[in-house]
Amino acid sequence: MTGLLEAALDWAVAEMDLRPPNACMPSPLALLRERVVSAIENVKFYAELYRPYGDPPLDLQDFIEWYSLLPVVSRTDFEEVPVEDRVSAAYASAPLVRKQTSGSTGIPLVIFIDEKVASFRSWRFRRPHLEAGEASPTSLEFLFPERFRRDKQVRVVGTSGAKDVATRTEKSYSTLTDALKSPELIYTALAGKSPTTLIGYASSIVRLAEWMGSEHPLPSVKRIWTTSEMLTPDGREAIRRAFGFDPREAYASVEFGFMGWQTMPDGPFTLETDRLVFQGQSLSTGGPSKAGELARVIVSDLLNDTTPLLRYDIGDLAVMSQPAAYSATCYASIEELRGKVTDTVCDAAGERIEPFAILGCLKETLGPAQYRLICLERGLFVLQYRPGRSAPIALEAALKGLRDIVGNPSRVIAQQVTAIHRETSGKLRPIINLSTIEGKGRDQLLRDLNLAELETAEIDLAS
Repeated sequence: MTGLLEAALDWAVAEMDLRPPNACMPSPLALLRERVVSAIENVKFYAELYRPYGDPPLDLQDFIEWYSLLPVVSRTDFEEVPVEDRVSAAYASAPLVRKQTSGSTGIPLVIFIDEKVASFRSWRFRRPHLEAGEASPTSLEFLFPERFRRDKQVRVVGTSGAKDVATRTEKSYSTLTDALKSPELIYTALAGKSPTTLIGYASSIVRLAEWMGSEHPLPSVKRIWTTSEMLTPDGREAIRRAFGFDPREAYASVEFGFMGWQTMPDGPFTLETDRLVFQGQSLSTGGPSKAGELARVIVSDLLNDTTPLLRYDIGDLAVMSQPAAYSATCYASIEELRGKVTDTVCDAAGERIEPFAILGCLKETLGPAQYRLICLERGLFVLQYRPGRSAPIALEAALKGLRDIVGNPSRVIAQQVTAIHRETSGKLRPIINLSTIEGKGRDQLLRDLNLAELETAEIDLAS
């Protein structure tokens, strides 16, 4: 383990132990340069990718200018890369925690990280709670899908040709099971614990709030952060009705763990700049974005030396806000998250449709139902719906509203389903775009979303 990284992890462990650190956290640029040098020396993928750009400059300001022009990578760049070519050779015999992305493109990315880094990522989900002035992490409760209660496998990543792979387990940090299945049990558990803060998947907290209504209060809860899923207008209203205040959002991913949070409802996102570097890639030029510009979010991990993720396109669109103190090409906050690139859909003219135009339409027209809008191919949308029992739905009004949004000649067809389940990732996405996904990944998603038969049914597609 390199010197600056060791100091950074000592600092991280001190934070988790709730004790003062022995030294300051190393500077982000120094850590970033160390990660790049380590990746070039120990990871074949990065050695080959960065070879045409020469050695990293020693001066940190020269370095970040050089670094900001390096290629952007994404999960698709790693799909055909053997594990031993993207995991650092320095950790060939080390026990590493295995993490797998959601598979929103049909093919998940598997990464391996150091155990201390994995623990610190989990710990940092407590940061909004503590930054809000709470003295103890014990007054915080997490509500994540049931999937998060499974033990994570820790794998020894060997070099190519290694026959034996050792495993052991790391306990999950989730505390409560899925509120989608048992909101009453979750409510009873929370009433007994009296937490001041809830953090969890939007769908889990919204389902709890829907069950609570105004009849089953949790007066101890003062603040809520939802994460990992789009919070719909209906969901925001349900939380406000049950708890008496507006929720805030947290920013997180499997690749990087906890990434940022809103200090105020609908406010900007404060980013994790002590262990991550955030940059923006302009949609128009492909170069570094400017503050206030809609851009692709590019993230670099300062602590992950095992499976380096450098200049990594996380797949999100955002309006970048306040530049970081150390570089105008890096950011300390995000003004607005606009969602996943893969979940962005377009109208008949090819213009991007804001997700909340679609969600607002369905909120105002459909009525009591679970729903999910899927762009099956350019110009073809499928509205999956499961009616509730409390009142009839207005399907034709919802379809008309959606058709007005997507425009002619785009088509919107309805598919009634018996259930809308979480995806393999544990997420419930209200808008999914399959039009840009091809091959095995698309086939898998079609099966997972109950669309395989619909896509081949010409009579349905012609309607």
